[in-house]
Amino acid sequence: MSHASARPIGRRRLSLAALALAAALSIVGCSPASDAAPEPADGNGVSIEHAHGTTVIPEKPKRIVTLGWMTADIVAALGENPVGVEKVWGAGESGFQPWFEDYVTEEYGETPALIEYTEDGPNYEAIKALKPDLILGLYTGLTDVEYQRLSEIAPTVPYLERPWDAGTWEDMTRTVGKAMWADERAEQAVTETTDLVASLAEEHPEFTGKSVVWGLSLTEGSTDLGVYLDYDPRVRITEALGFDSTSAMSTFYETAEGDNWYTGVSLERLNEVDADLFAAWAGTVAEAEYTVANKVVARWAPIAKGSYVFYAGEADASAISAPTVLSLQYILPTYVDDLAEALAGTPTIAGP
Repeated sequence: MSHASARPIGRRRLSLAALALAAALSIVGCSPASDAAPEPADGNGVSIEHAHGTTVIPEKPKRIVTLGWMTADIVAALGENPVGVEKVWGAGESGFQPWFEDYVTEEYGETPALIEYTEDGPNYEAIKALKPDLILGLYTGLTDVEYQRLSEIAPTVPYLERPWDAGTWEDMTRTVGKAMWADERAEQAVTETTDLVASLAEEHPEFTGKSVVWGLSLTEGSTDLGVYLDYDPRVRITEALGFDSTSAMSTFYETAEGDNWYTGVSLERLNEVDADLFAAWAGTVAEAEYTVANKVVARWAPIAKGSYVFYAGEADASAISAPTVLSLQYILPTYVDDLAEALAGTPTIAGP
């Protein structure tokens, strides 16, 4: 199975997803939004508290560098083309994720500078050369030392509470909006994307009440099947479409270690896990095929019924794993079609 090209949202054309859903659905950037900076209550700028302290952004930023996943999408959707974007997993040959590349090319006429990550952490020299007035890295693992060094270049906002945890896509959008002095536009983006999800759910009433497990493919020699907790964004977005998490979720939490958002289920106990559908991502198509061919997994109800969806392409995995107001436009129309077909007994293993 192959996917259609990225579905950008923009002022000059509607996304294919929105056209398929409702002509009246407004797209991020279509309806008028004030670009005027909000007046700070203290007159000293916008303040954002985070894991490494507090960052003050003294004026509406224009030259924004983004590090890690997700943030670049939000910055672009809220009205600024980043001057620099750190290369992340899931990027194509161009170094950019497809939905982001399509969006900024159409909206701004060019892609940002691509910042290569170094073995020693952020590429400080490359970042400094871009002369940013704001650095955003909400979905990163920036250490305190890295944060301090970046702050010497420009006001920097790292993760808010813990490494590699940006919270919900809604909250992340609002945080980036605050940092950009664009709260109103951020709230608009959240509302429009939530409306898109709700519209898709409404089109598929068969999802309601069906149980789902989101997980990983097996690798050779595996004795556990990896599964995600309902805190994970993959699970949350699937629930927003109408599904319920498996009744075994409480058991998943009992076996999860520390702050992990995933755990493993012994193959010996897999048939005890209730699920109408299994969704997963795989490193390769071969891994997905190996998983469903496993003698134990093949007898598990959703696999036996053909009610499964595997994504083996990095772009698809990234879009659903780290959802944003841009990546959801790209992946959701295909995703809901795949879920609907899987419930009807037609499985999907989607390659790159």
